[in-house]
Amino acid sequence: MMGSVDMRVSAAPSVERPYFVLSYAHSDPLAGVLTANPDELVGEFFGDLADAVGRLAALAPGISPGFYDQEIPLGSDWKESFSRALGTAQVFVPLYSAAYIGKTRPGQEWACFRRRVELAGLGDPKLRFVPVLWTPLSQAQRPVGLAEAMALGVGQRDYTENGLWALLKIGSPFRDAYRAVVNIVARRIVELAEESPIMPSEVPDIDDMTSPFATEQPLSVFVIETAAPTLSTVLPERDSGGYGQTGSDWRPFHQQELPLAEYAELVARRLDFKPEVRDIERVSDPRTRRPGIILIDPWFVADDAGRMTLESAVENLPRWVLPLVILDRPGDASTQKLADQVLEILNDAGALPTDSSRRAARGVSSLDEFVSTVRVLVAEAERQYLRYRGRNHQSGPVISRPSVTRPRLLGPARPDEDASIPDKPASSRDPLGDTPDA
Repeated sequence: MMGSVDMRVSAAPSVERPYFVLSYAHSDPLAGVLTANPDELVGEFFGDLADAVGRLAALAPGISPGFYDQEIPLGSDWKESFSRALGTAQVFVPLYSAAYIGKTRPGQEWACFRRRVELAGLGDPKLRFVPVLWTPLSQAQRPVGLAEAMALGVGQRDYTENGLWALLKIGSPFRDAYRAVVNIVARRIVELAEESPIMPSEVPDIDDMTSPFATEQPLSVFVIETAAPTLSTVLPERDSGGYGQTGSDWRPFHQQELPLAEYAELVARRLDFKPEVRDIERVSDPRTRRPGIILIDPWFVADDAGRMTLESAVENLPRWVLPLVILDRPGDASTQKLADQVLEILNDAGALPTDSSRRAARGVSSLDEFVSTVRVLVAEAERQYLRYRGRNHQSGPVISRPSVTRPRLLGPARPDEDASIPDKPASSRDPLGDTPDA
């Protein structure tokens, strides 16, 4: 299944080595909610597990109890940081849920760690995995290690029927059951890490791996366009330090290691899309556009050529392509004046159909705000596409999402949704409710 892979990512000796690395399916954000973390309980579980491992382990200098991606510093290269953790960790802890089985990225992480263990020459690689049942699975979903995950809850019927997420979410009545499972996982991690440690080693490129769980159905394309000057087009009065050879090279915030479009690309991958990054362009038939976002530097419209390009690109813009304005200097009068012009262009084009898109067009002024807003816009673009693409246009390609069956708590329509529009087909993902992407 793995074939030959590119072993270009190495485990740097200076990186703190974790006993375990936590892997989970990133949840879709709720409609219109820009700042909430839908995976907050994953972070709480990680903290509890890391504390339990720390109490049991004999941690040497340079060794940490655990690692998960929300600890990666903002602005860092996420894939490089995660790959280094996979190359130095002793144990892999996947949180099994319907989304974990149905999405591509978690399975790629799983396959990447397994490949490293195989190359280390261990007789039974699956022994380095300590899976946890996070939310219930259907009878058709039987991932490798599910029996071991269920065995964590021997005598704990609440865990085996509802998963650890429910025990943590509900709290007090199930606190003892939750703690019991956490302690069992911690003991297993420490036993593996201290009795048969694996030396740090190279790991394959995560993007080259094939998930052992997800279907063969191709991922939906998500387009990330950038409307920003280049080194050759930026005006003399504008600091050129954040620009590159193309608009997609733009780095507006000083703490960035990667271009802004690549951070958006990472978010799209986490939400199980296949991102395509390019400079802004006019599409001859807007109906053929894929779901996407347009990252806009207000200085792009500082000259007539940029203004005309943006005006033509957003003409008849579909509801599922959402603009996002970036204000790297929100207090600068010239930048704000140009941002007002961008907002006028978008309003005149009718390119801001939802509350989320209108807030995004008013601008974000930090990398943290950018990442959280992009999460919402990616999910919102998909919702708009699935709701409106088939209703208003009959030609052109239509995306198909892998089926992910999961429980949900139905509630009132979200602010960005039209209650008169019927729900999307059962085969598409639905982020309504407060359950995770189970």
